[in-house]
Amino acid sequence: MRLIEELSKLKVSGIAVAKIERFAAKIGVDENKLLELYVKTKNMAGKEKFATTPYPERILFLPQCLRAKECPAKLGSHGYECQECGKCELLQVTRQALNLGYKNVFILPGGSIVAKIFAKVRPKACLGIACLKELVLGSYVCEKFGIIAQGVPLLRDGCVNTDVDWRQVNTALCLHAPMKT
Repeated sequence: MRLIEELSKLKVSGIAVAKIERFAAKIGVDENKLLELYVKTKNMAGKEKFATTPYPERILFLPQCLRAKECPAKLGSHGYECQECGKCELLQVTRQALNLGYKNVFILPGGSIVAKIFAKVRPKACLGIACLKELVLGSYVCEKFGIIAQGVPLLRDGCVNTDVDWRQVNTALCLHAPMKT
């Protein structure tokens, strides 16, 4: 546990993720359990700062793999552009985020577009939903840009037919600090 806590303080690159995977294999630890522990530790470390960041300073990243198979969304310069067909949960969570005041919501085809969005939008905080590896890599990009992050891992990954705990997404989305009196 102490090793994971120390790892969570580091700026993790793709190379480091590969090393974590090899280390996990060497000592007989399930790589997903190790990545899950890393994400949980990062979330705990950043939770308070994320909660105190006003909604208008936050963005939400959703993975394209949560879209319905027959989704009519078109790929634009900053990800998929929802056509509000209502065939999947992404419309509901997008509306909820925007109603809370989130700066923007992005449906990503992959993690490589994140840095481009950060450079253009300049959020102070980011909530990402993704597979464990993408969340670990995303935490590195967030640190590089000085962005406070929270991540919700997919329950089932694989780039198609994925699933997430929508209650967990809702909890993270609405996270806020109590008002001081």
